[in-house]
Amino acid sequence: MNVFNVVDYADQQFGTIINGRRVTIRLRYNGTNDRWSFDLSIDDLPVLTGRRIVTGVDLLKPFNFGLGAIFAVAVTPGAVPDRAALPAGTVLLFQASDEEVEAAAA
Repeated sequence: MNVFNVVDYADQQFGTIINGRRVTIRLRYNGTNDRWSFDLSIDDLPVLTGRRIVTGVDLLKPFNFGLGAIFAVAVTPGAVPDRAALPAGTVLLFQASDEEVEAAAA
């Protein structure tokens, strides 16, 4: 399982390798709705744009990217992924393989 380190910048980008594929994630904060969204590129090809980050939701589930799951978890009860929570770590952004998701569900 991977934990993505979100820093206190309203627009940031980072990369990682998931299942042997180069994955780039760009996070952007939207002040209008006080939420973060992300763009996803796989092997330098944009595949997802503007997906809103919501706690407790597998953000990749509707798609078949072969990357497992990416999800936000409120570490502090009631925390939402607003401007402060992701950089402060009260909401964390994780990536888990399909196997890890299945094991957790069992």
